[in-house]
Amino acid sequence: MKLLIYGFKPYKKWKQNISEKILRKIRRRGIVKIVFPVSFEKKTFVNRIKKLNPDIILGLGQYPGGKKIRIERKAVNLKRHTKKEKPKISFKNKPEYNFVNLKLKKDKNSWISYNAGEYVCNFSMYVISDCYKKKNIKFAFIHFPYNYNLDKAVKFVENKLDSFTPP
Repeated sequence: MKLLIYGFKPYKKWKQNISEKILRKIRRRGIVKIVFPVSFEKKTFVNRIKKLNPDIILGLGQYPGGKKIRIERKAVNLKRHTKKEKPKISFKNKPEYNFVNLKLKKDKNSWISYNAGEYVCNFSMYVISDCYKKKNIKFAFIHFPYNYNLDKAVKFVENKLDSFTPP
């Protein structure tokens, strides 16, 4: 089984992105890790993933507030570059939203979210879930608060990996 985990480079005012830091600390063998640039380019995600042909994809992202980890379930077909900007449709003639098909369970440190925002994490979720929903590729996405404890975040991800990978 081929597992891909991705995160993102820092963006806007953030000098670091916790998703990139988590990826750097995960030391599991047999996992492909990608740190994507913050981009609204569909090909950025699709081309790299298509080459790897994973069985499972786990996306990691950063959100600016909160204290708990968000396990995302739904991506919307909208995007915007700033909070002041009015959201625009990402893809014409596509569904209003897509759901992930790998349902991670919440625990005391997390909650289930149906709002991944309208920025690049949501965009990546929408693109990946749309491109791979007809294939047998499982996909989940986790958002971490930017200031979440890094060791706890890594442990959370590793526990999730244990739940869907053989020992």
